[in-house]
Amino acid sequence: MDKIAIIEGLILMKAGPEDVKGIARVCSEGWRATYGYLEDEAYVNRVIEEYYNEKRIEKEVTVFTEGWHGYFVAKEDGEVVGAIGGGTIGEETGEIFVFYMDPNKRNRGIGSKLLNYYTDYQKNLGIKEQ
Repeated sequence: MDKIAIIEGLILMKAGPEDVKGIARVCSEGWRATYGYLEDEAYVNRVIEEYYNEKRIEKEVTVFTEGWHGYFVAKEDGEVVGAIGGGTIGEETGEIFVFYMDPNKRNRGIGSKLLNYYTDYQKNLGIKEQ
């Protein structure tokens, strides 16, 4: 399922290289908003630099394996506002490894739509449990 879904003006799709900067921004800002108050600034910055740098995300956007299905994004007005990624961890078991929203776009149902889109993708791969 590499089809694009358009729901209430929101575009849901598998991410491509053109989405790398947006994914890096959303994941970095989302991680900071979610965990930043729990950890010291140096730790927050190290995690962001390790996991949400553009070079790593560019590789993760172009790779598909059983264990990593790539990133999927929600776009609004051409801008990435949510990112999700996961893979298969068992014969019929999938997992979400990363899921962040632009902190300024929370509580609007965008995350739920992106989660449902990715869950449908995993179901099409034969995943029965997530």
